[in-house]
Amino acid sequence: MQFNRASGAPSGALFVSGGSRRRGRPVVGHGGGKSGGGGRSPKEAPDSLHSTAYARIIDLVSEGEIFGPTHGLGGALRDVYLDGTPVANEDGSLNFQNVAIDFRTGTQTQDPLPGFPASEVTTAANVELTAALPWVRSFSDTQLSAIRITLAVNGLSQANTSNGDITGYRVEYRIEVSTDGGVYQTALTSAFDGKTTQRYARSHRIDLPAARSGWSVRVVRITANASSSTVSDRTFVEAYTEVIDAKLRYPMSAVFGIKVDASQFQNVPVRAYDLKGRIIRVPSNYDPESRAYSGTWDGTFKLAWTDNPAWIFFDLVSNDRYGLGERIPAGWLDKWGLYQIARYCDELVPDGFGGQEPRFTCNVYLQTAADAYRLLQDLASVFRGMSYWASGSVFAVADMPGDPVYTFTSANVIEGRFHYAGSALNTRYTVALVSWNDLSDMGRQKVEYVEDRSGLVRYGLRQIEVSAFGCTSRGQANRVGKWLLLTSRMETRSVSFSVGLDSCRVHPGSIIRVADQHLAGRRIGGRIHAATRTVITVDAALGVRPGDRLTVNLPSGVSETRIISTAVGQGLTADMTTFTVDSTELTADMVGLPGTVLILTVTAPYSEVPEAECVWTLESETLSAQRFRVLKVKRKEGLVAEISAIQHEPGKFDNVDFGTRLEPVPITVIPPGVQPPPTEVAITSYPVISQGFASHTAVFSWKRAESAVAYEVQWRRDNSEWVNMPRTGSTSVEVPNVYAGAFLCRVRALNALDIASVWASSTLTQLDGILAPPPTVTSLVPTALVFAIRLKWGLPAGPSILERTEIWYSASPAFESAQKLGDYAFPQDSTTLMGLSAGARLYFWAILRDRNGVAGPRYPAGNGVLGQASSDAGEILEYLTDKITQTQLARDVLAPIERIPVLETRIAQEETTRQSQNEAMAQTISTVSAKVNENTGLIQQESLTRANENEAMGRRVTDVQATAGAASQKADQAFAGVQETSQAIAKTNGDLSAMWTIKAQTTAGGRSYMAGIGVGVSNTGGIRESQVLVMADRFAVLHPNGSSVTSPFVIQGGQVFMSQALIGTGWITNAMIGSYIQSDNYVPGVSGWRIDKAGNFEMNGSNGAGRLLISPGLMRVFDANGVLRVRVGNW
Repeated sequence: MQFNRASGAPSGALFVSGGSRRRGRPVVGHGGGKSGGGGRSPKEAPDSLHSTAYARIIDLVSEGEIFGPTHGLGGALRDVYLDGTPVANEDGSLNFQNVAIDFRTGTQTQDPLPGFPASEVTTAANVELTAALPWVRSFSDTQLSAIRITLAVNGLSQANTSNGDITGYRVEYRIEVSTDGGVYQTALTSAFDGKTTQRYARSHRIDLPAARSGWSVRVVRITANASSSTVSDRTFVEAYTEVIDAKLRYPMSAVFGIKVDASQFQNVPVRAYDLKGRIIRVPSNYDPESRAYSGTWDGTFKLAWTDNPAWIFFDLVSNDRYGLGERIPAGWLDKWGLYQIARYCDELVPDGFGGQEPRFTCNVYLQTAADAYRLLQDLASVFRGMSYWASGSVFAVADMPGDPVYTFTSANVIEGRFHYAGSALNTRYTVALVSWNDLSDMGRQKVEYVEDRSGLVRYGLRQIEVSAFGCTSRGQANRVGKWLLLTSRMETRSVSFSVGLDSCRVHPGSIIRVADQHLAGRRIGGRIHAATRTVITVDAALGVRPGDRLTVNLPSGVSETRIISTAVGQGLTADMTTFTVDSTELTADMVGLPGTVLILTVTAPYSEVPEAECVWTLESETLSAQRFRVLKVKRKEGLVAEISAIQHEPGKFDNVDFGTRLEPVPITVIPPGVQPPPTEVAITSYPVISQGFASHTAVFSWKRAESAVAYEVQWRRDNSEWVNMPRTGSTSVEVPNVYAGAFLCRVRALNALDIASVWASSTLTQLDGILAPPPTVTSLVPTALVFAIRLKWGLPAGPSILERTEIWYSASPAFESAQKLGDYAFPQDSTTLMGLSAGARLYFWAILRDRNGVAGPRYPAGNGVLGQASSDAGEILEYLTDKITQTQLARDVLAPIERIPVLETRIAQEETTRQSQNEAMAQTISTVSAKVNENTGLIQQESLTRANENEAMGRRVTDVQATAGAASQKADQAFAGVQETSQAIAKTNGDLSAMWTIKAQTTAGGRSYMAGIGVGVSNTGGIRESQVLVMADRFAVLHPNGSSVTSPFVIQGGQVFMSQALIGTGWITNAMIGSYIQSDNYVPGVSGWRIDKAGNFEMNGSNGAGRLLISPGLMRVFDANGVLRVRVGNW
């Protein structure tokens, strides 16, 4: 920069703003008002010091050659900013006057800038110069030709204290130079001499002698600083300029020369330029302005300006001046891969503000040297890529859509094993703060906030801050954030595996298929058995449908996919019979059969004939192979290589650029171990009128959860109990006839293994609905039954949404101790409580509940309705007799003893066994008999076991019999017998029984008399019952008491006789008292009570508190002192 007092623009300047500066003119004033009494007025001398200073600056803005100002030659002033303000506005109006600019684009043969005969570097000082403290500065650049010192005063004048006149003042100074540390030599002595009321500056060029190490320049104020307020003489060193005398072209450097009027700025203005930068090599068929590619590229280049990051990457790597061209020739670069990336960068996508813009642009200003690898990786990050060195070449790859180049299955992976790893939870970001540079605000950094709502729901707030390298578009910054968040959430799985020569087909950045049958849940890949270009034969168990996709790794290394049209399964059975299956949907499961194959026909032929042992993969709409992007191929021993790859989600690109819905493809049929919950649970309602009854129906809805096959739904109203809904496979359920209130719903998903997710809840939602709760029952009537109480209740009439009736019972009349008997579905209106004891007393209540789980008032509201089991002895005995006689034990006890015919005296034993398909039996009969004339005696023992498919039985019978009389007159024979029977039966349906009976019988004169005892336990129809039955005309309990015997308990002729009885609780229908009845604490005239059969009744109060006496015809009441207080009746 150079300050020059001469006016006008530098010679040869291309652009000049404004005209000449208006100079100040003296103003002469005359006094007015009253006369001063003949005195004189003070006078001020006109300013005698005037200057017009210009700053001349040369800025090196870039390595050349560049395009130049963004608005071209005609609008260059709009692209130059001084202190953040453009010299010219869009309409051509000027913000600064007297500004001239010139620029060179940075060619090898460019001309020097006119008006700049030297190379100058100006540095602002702004230091006050005082007589006590000189200004000193050292310079070590021995190439300097001169130093230009700019001195200034803010004002210079003095006031005459006697008459008030203002005149000029003089300040002397000198400039001294010390060479190579020697003594200071005076180079210049001068002075500010005159008057000025404005800032005045002047520059002095000090030529420097030859030096070996440098110079020191000192400015000394000779005139002492005035101490009076009447003198203005402050002096400043404003700036100094290092000057190298030369007329320079600055080849291959883009430079701007600018001359500005210094009076418009307090200091040297800060410059900024809006430029299109380097002209670099681009494809010969590429138009950088329209971003169009014409025809097929032949691999040649042309020079043009572009902001496409792929070609900027190519330029930095191949340029031999500022790039890596000296080490990496252009032929070592994969320009064909960059061509594909460049075309992807130039595609137009929405900018987020209703317009379109290129997907990726790069506007970056590299000002300092940087690590080459890091810089190239930063530059590759603009197009979401990376760079790497392989096979003697530099490659750049980008995360962009593409087809898999190769397929890996367990068949072509060493040991058939894939090793997976998942990303850390703290790397799954949900909010991104993306920094970018806003060119509309002088390139200042801005931050774009991007969030992943689905991720926020699942992981909460996980923030990442990232700087978008070379990004000057807010829309691009937003896409950077979306891509980063989607990648961290969707691409969480990495895989590594070892292969042989197949590794030659892939490199970092390649997209591959991985068909892992263990993760997929079934086999979806293998090796070909035989093939033509349209028919592929595989030896595998597959589920195949026409329309499925068959991918084959061809002998050339290319992976091609075709659509299956038909599938035929063929093989040999165990008896060598050939069979063929052909259908539109074939599931061939031929494991273990010799020679089984599956023949697949595709719709279009492959480009070459697949060979046997080539790898194939089967994909369908319900199951696809995984996609991965290769990160690294590491060579190991021999021909083995290890491939590392990261999950690739093809759908994320359209989601980032166009906001399309992201639908991940299914990669497994195995339900997940952890089931994700449904999302967006919501509650709505709508009104319904049915049969004149107005109600509301609530709708609970949610978004489908991944891998879910069913959902469980619960809801509640106003903090009531949760109501369960039936399982459903849809994403919504309805609840009719809801009541008004605040509703909450929660849903959980279940997968095919019945693994449930956590509950997903809705927000608390207020719904309009039915306002009244259910009514009460109209009645509740208990009826006494034997060992039971029957309940019947009345239901309200009219339309209703009643669901059930709750019956509660308690032994006390208070509801607080009640227990629920059961729930009875509407419209059931009765039930029976079984298994009670005779005369049992219970209290009952009924509550109606509707389909929403809302309960109505309790009926009755206070004490319960009393119900009592029957205490009628006759009814009870009749019931018990009927029940007893129906049992097998009773029938066995009541059955008469069968006579055993005896023909002669003998001892016999008979054994029988029988076995069939359904039954096995064994029987033994032992008989001892004696006969004299017509009198016989017999002892017989029979043992029987039998088992069939339904039951097993064991039985033993012992008979002792005696008969007297002619056999021809059997009715008149005298017979006596005793029989003992033991029997156990077990059936497969769970019925069990065990019993023992003993009977005695006599027959005489045609009449039989029997006595017997039966003991049995049975479990029939799920009812367990034990019994002891006695059959006799008389049943007595004898009690030996010394030498005598008493009978405390006798049943004779159907009547029960007891000498004494202590009864805890008793129910008596009719009672006959032989003498009297009294309480156990009866003391005549003191306590207790007594009734005798003569009609006398005495009742005494507790603790002698009076008594009541009733006798035939008379009633008397006595107080505690025995005084008669009341007498009624005969006197």
